[in-house]
Amino acid sequence: MKRLLRSLLLPVLVTSALLGGATTATAAPATVGNTDGDGLTVRSRPTSASTSLGLVFDGRRVDISCQVRGQSVTNTRGFTSDLWDHVPALGGYLADAYMSTGHDYRIPGVPDCGGQGGSPVPVSQFHGQPNQGEDCGPASVVSALLAAGVTPRGWNASRPVTAINQARADMGYDPSWNDPNKFGTNEGDVKRALARNGVTATVVFNDLNRTLAHVRGGRPVVLAGNMVSLPWSGRNVPHFLTVAGYDGAYLVLDPASQAIVYRASAATLSAYYDHDLGRAGVLL
Repeated sequence: MKRLLRSLLLPVLVTSALLGGATTATAAPATVGNTDGDGLTVRSRPTSASTSLGLVFDGRRVDISCQVRGQSVTNTRGFTSDLWDHVPALGGYLADAYMSTGHDYRIPGVPDCGGQGGSPVPVSQFHGQPNQGEDCGPASVVSALLAAGVTPRGWNASRPVTAINQARADMGYDPSWNDPNKFGTNEGDVKRALARNGVTATVVFNDLNRTLAHVRGGRPVVLAGNMVSLPWSGRNVPHFLTVAGYDGAYLVLDPASQAIVYRASAATLSAYYDHDLGRAGVLL
């Protein structure tokens, strides 16, 4: 099969942001309800696609330590919310649509879960490693995992290159040297590295609507395109980046640009996507 290259050749001197932990606060009580006796699944992350950690049933009282936006969930009464509640005693998250907290949305005084629930963490691909010019794929794997609330293999916030090199190794490449016969990485490589972190991903070609709907549903995407159509870049290079979330705009983490969260419209991402070696997304 022809190997599609997702490479980046020009270095940019940027630094990566650090992943912060959740703020601690007094736990807020809540009660599970409206499951019609089916019970509510405890999830490892704030999405119904994440690992199940068990069930809790109507009337169960729990203590919420923090809240975070994730996948939108509609309960049996037709109420929809994208809020998830972290319950330390259960080791996971409950969809707030099924919780009686005494508040319509966030509970006053309860902090955001931050990195625990998955936060946009910009990760630069440039740390002086042999493959830094080709590491947009491995760096995007790292930032996508963090956005999904998964700690990447080898992650150290003070030394992100360790996790980038681990992702490259998980793709089946030697991170210690730049093999001129193996430029770049492709969608299959990204999917393989995510699998090594316990995350099942789906590669979708030529369907940006489905891909962006996945992001609006609360899950990150590694998106292939060309940097020439990015307003903050302009380099004519096939590329991978992470679309980490949506809050009215798409939250973009570009490993080749500044270590910030860019806010992009669907039109901007469509222009980036619609290029040779683009038109693909890896959906976590």
